[in-house]
Amino acid sequence: MHISLEKCGCGIIKQVFSEQECLSFIEDLELAMSAMPDESIKTGSGAYLGARNLLTWWDGCLGIARHATINTFVIHILGSSAGLVRALYFDKPPGHGWSLPMHRDMTIAVADHCYPPAPFSKPTTKSGIPHVEATWQVLSGMLTLRLHLDPMTKENGPMVVIPQSHRDDLEENSTHARIVDCDAGDLFVMRPLLLHGSRAADGDTQLHRRVIHLEFAPSPGLPEQYEWYQFLPVDNSQ
Repeated sequence: MHISLEKCGCGIIKQVFSEQECLSFIEDLELAMSAMPDESIKTGSGAYLGARNLLTWWDGCLGIARHATINTFVIHILGSSAGLVRALYFDKPPGHGWSLPMHRDMTIAVADHCYPPAPFSKPTTKSGIPHVEATWQVLSGMLTLRLHLDPMTKENGPMVVIPQSHRDDLEENSTHARIVDCDAGDLFVMRPLLLHGSRAADGDTQLHRRVIHLEFAPSPGLPEQYEWYQFLPVDNSQ
């Protein structure tokens, strides 16, 4: 996995959680979202499309991050000072399977905006939390883990990646794109700078595509006066 991650920018750790554990996560998340309506995005029919700030209102995030397989992997890649800095949840429920163009994950959550914003840029506020576009240097040291709570297939709008695009400033090239297939309980691992997007789901699919998206940094430090909005060490001893 380490070789695949560094060469391709992504990889899959199979069956970190069982299907039953994934169903429990879904039930727990939906219960938590129903109690925090301002943090979630819903369709007109009441289906959840996603939610921000999971670290603030759902205790399950840290439990997932400190799962033995995940904990060992993150520390192996980022070191023992690594921490969980942001968590998101999103779904493509039946009838809402949009596509997403190729992009890199450039934004991080910070404690406060600094002025001038250099070395970061494009300060925004999302769900009440300051965000900025981070530098290539910061982002290249980070790691993203996406826990798939449902199978991801060609039917329900799968993720598409361009291997090796995290290593330099390659432009999108559809001939190099690769569709990602995952089973429920699989962990898709990627560098944030990897070019990725997703295809639209089939219009008649009855499948969800629910994902818990976790972002990790190698240390609590950020450039200049910036601080992470949250930094939860993954090492159980800290």
